Amino acid sequence: MIRSLYVRITATFLVVVLISIGVAFLFTNQMFKRDARGQLPNQMEKAISRIEQLYAVSKPASLKEFLEEVSDQQGLSIIAVSSANRLVQAGERSDAMVNRLTYEQLGSVFRGNMVNMGMFNREEGSPPTPPAMGKLVQFGNENWALFVQPESFPQNSNFIWTAVTLLVTLLVVGSVLILVAARYLVMPLKMMTNAATRMSEGDFTVRLPVRHGDELGELAEGMNKMALSLSQLEMMRQDFVSNVSHEIQSPLTSIGGFAEALRSEEVTELERDRYITIIKQESMRLSRLSENLLNLASLDSRQHPFHPRPYRLDRQLRDVVLACEPQWMAKRQTVELLMEETTITADSDQLNQLWMNLFANSMKFTPEDGKIFFGLSEQDGYAVVRISDTGIGISEEDRERVFERFYKGDMSRDRSQGGSGLGLSIAQTVAQIHGGSIMLDPHADQLAGASFIVKLPLVALER
Repeated sequence: MIRSLYVRITATFLVVVLISIGVAFLFTNQMFKRDARGQLPNQMEKAISRIEQLYAVSKPASLKEFLEEVSDQQGLSIIAVSSANRLVQAGERSDAMVNRLTYEQLGSVFRGNMVNMGMFNREEGSPPTPPAMGKLVQFGNENWALFVQPESFPQNSNFIWTAVTLLVTLLVVGSVLILVAARYLVMPLKMMTNAATRMSEGDFTVRLPVRHGDELGELAEGMNKMALSLSQLEMMRQDFVSNVSHEIQSPLTSIGGFAEALRSEEVTELERDRYITIIKQESMRLSRLSENLLNLASLDSRQHPFHPRPYRLDRQLRDVVLACEPQWMAKRQTVELLMEETTITADSDQLNQLWMNLFANSMKFTPEDGKIFFGLSEQDGYAVVRISDTGIGISEEDRERVFERFYKGDMSRDRSQGGSGLGLSIAQTVAQIHGGSIMLDPHADQLAGASFIVKLPLVALER
C-alpha cells in the first residue's frame, strides 16, 4: 500500500507518461503501416509501367536477361507469363511467386485487371514482406502477365507527418489520463472543502470517509475528530447557555416578585423584612454565580494569573478550616485533621479556592453533628489530600457527572442550599492547571458520605 501522497503523485505521473508513450507508439506505427501499404499498389503499378516502357525503349534481345537486370537494380522479384504460357522469372522470391500463382489470378490479369497476390512472409522471427502485384503489359508484339514483388516496404513515408502524429497522440492520451488522475486525486480535497464549509455554517454532523492511509487520509481523520470535538463543544455551549439562563432567571424572578410585593401597602413590617432578606439573598446568589463564571472563564483561558511558590500545604488546610469555623460550628459539626508536614510549590490562591469549594460542599451536605475529615500525605512525589464527610453522599448515577458544570444531583435541594453547580468544576480545573487530579474515592461507601481525593505534584509544572 502506498502511504505517501507524494509517492502516489509521482507514481501516477510516471504511469501516465509510460501509457501515453506506449499508446502513441502503437497508434503511430499502425498509421505508418497503413500509409505504406495504402501507397504500395500505386507504386507497384508505376514500377510495372516503367518496366514496360524501359523494355520498349531498350528493345533487349533477351527478356530473361532484361528482367534479371531490372530485378537486381530495383530490388524486385519478377515473373512474366505470356499468353502462350511461356514463363520467365527473376529474383530470389520468383520461385515462391510461381508456386502461389493461380489460374484465376492469371486469367484476371489477362482480362485487364490489377491483381494482388498477397504474398507475406509468415516465418517466425522474419519481418513481413510486401505482396506481389500483377498487371497486363506488352513486350514487343506479345501480351504478358507481369508480376512484381519488392524486397521490402517502401521507406518514403513523410517523417514530419509521422512525428506530428506521434506528438499529438502523446499529448491527447497524456491529457486524458492526467484529467482522470487529477479528478481521482482532487476529489478527496473537494469533499474536505465541502465538509469545512458545512462546519463553518454550524453543521458538525459531517463525516469524511477515510479511504487512504496517506496524508489525505490523515487529514480526513483529523477533520472527523475536529467535527466531533466541535459537536461536543456546541452541545456543551448550548447546555452552558441554558444552565446560565436558568441560574440567572431564577433569582431575577424572585427579586422581581418580592420587589413588586414591597410596593403593596398591605405588606406588614415583618413581611417587608422577610422580603428584603430574600431579595438580598438572591442578589448575593447572583453575585456568587457571576464571580464563579468569571473565575471559571479565566481558568479555562489559561490566562489566569499563575504564581507558584513553595509553602506549607498542611498549614493552608488548617487555615481554611479555621476560616470556616463559624459555619461548621453553627451546625455542631466536627472537623478532624490528620496531616503530615508537607511543602508544595504551587499557586496558593488557586489552591485555597479549591479547598474552600470542597470544604463548603462538605459543610453544606453534612447534617448537624456530622463529621468532616481532612487527610494529607506524600506519595511518589505527590501531595495526596483526602476530604471526607458523613453527609448525604453521592448516588451511583451522579458519580460520573459530579464534575460537570451546573450539574446538580438533587435538584430539589439546590435552591435552598444556594449552590450553582460550579464549585467542583472550578476545583477540577485548578487541579488540572497544577498538573494534578481530583476524583471521588472509588473505595468509599457512597451511602456514608462523600469522599474526594486530590493529587498534586510537590513541584509546580511549567505552563
